[in-house]
Amino acid sequence: MLGEEGRGFIYLMQDLPQERLSIAIGAVANAKAVLESTVAYTKERKAFGTTVASFQNTQFKLAEMAAEIDMAEVYTDRCTELLLEGKLDTVTASKAKLLTTDLQCKVADECLQLFGGWGYMWEYPVCRAFADSRIQRIYGGTNEIMKLIISRDLLS
Repeated sequence: MLGEEGRGFIYLMQDLPQERLSIAIGAVANAKAVLESTVAYTKERKAFGTTVASFQNTQFKLAEMAAEIDMAEVYTDRCTELLLEGKLDTVTASKAKLLTTDLQCKVADECLQLFGGWGYMWEYPVCRAFADSRIQRIYGGTNEIMKLIISRDLLS
């Protein structure tokens, strides 16, 4: 037995901010990785006689995702600083988990779209990234729970 009998739930609750931050960091890293592979793919893949990367819509989508991932990374970095200082609270960690896991799903979806039909084939990492991203919004507390935690703090 670790700790005192009957205090397991309390111990678990004390570490939730760190767990949620860990999920957030993973979400950012995964979003970044799928974006990098999509950038490489769009530079090589040809459609209508030119690379997919040469289309303005592709460029806009890639730019939007890169900007959002950078912002999420800055926020998770700040949360990491707060954790190291012993100041990461549940609400801040919940915001990080909510935003980054939603972003991971969005990026995986957008990247799969840029791969076209190939992206829906299991052999391509983007397909696996798309499937794997969905669980992020569930474990560590569902994103709906994150919204409740955040809204309760706002309304208190």
